[in-house]
Amino acid sequence: MRWRPTGCIFPFGGWVKTIARLEQRLGVRLFHRTTRSLNLTDDGALFYERCLRALEEIRVAENLLESGKRQVSGRLRVSMPVLIGRLCIAPVLTLLAREHPGLELDLSFSDRVVDVAEEGFDLAVRNGPLPDSAGLVARRLGDNRMTLCASPDYLARCGMPRSVEELPQHDAIAYRYAAMIRSWLIPQADGTMREVMPINPVC
Repeated sequence: MRWRPTGCIFPFGGWVKTIARLEQRLGVRLFHRTTRSLNLTDDGALFYERCLRALEEIRVAENLLESGKRQVSGRLRVSMPVLIGRLCIAPVLTLLAREHPGLELDLSFSDRVVDVAEEGFDLAVRNGPLPDSAGLVARRLGDNRMTLCASPDYLARCGMPRSVEELPQHDAIAYRYAAMIRSWLIPQADGTMREVMPINPVC
C-alpha cells in the first residue's frame, strides 16, 4: 500500500522524521522507504486502519455533544405569577417544549415569592421590584403596563376623579403581593412616578 501525505503544512522531510520517531516509539516498521515514495508495511496498514477508526469515533463523539447542545432535555421547574404566567409565560414555554420533546415542564402559578434554591425551582418569573437574592441572576424580560379604570356604574355613583390627588379618596381593587398591598405608581409629566395608596382598598 503506497502512502504519501497531502495538504502538508511543513516539508515532506518533516513527515519522514515524524514517522521515524513514531516507529521508534512503537518498536515496529510502518513504512518501506524508497527515494521516491513510502509504502505501508502490514503493521503500518493495520495501524493506519485503527487510527482511522479512532478518528471516526472522535468525530461521532463530537457530533453527539453538538446534538446535545441543540436539543434541550430534562425537567424545568418554573415559578410565575398567576395572571402574567398564564397569559404570557406559559404559552412561550409550551412552544419551547414542542421544539424540544425531551423537555418536561413543571409550572407553578402563584403570586407568592418563592425561595428559588430552597424550593427547588430552576427559574422564577416575577414582576415589579425584586429583593436582593444572593447567588441568583436576574434578567429583565420587558415592561408590564397597567391601567387605572372604573365601571360606568361606579363613576355614576362616586363621580370621576379630576386629579391624582383625588384618587386615594376612591374605592379601589388593590393588588396584594408578598403579604403587602401594592400602591399605584402614576407617571407624571416630568417622567417621575407618583405613588398613590387607596384609603379603602379591596384585595
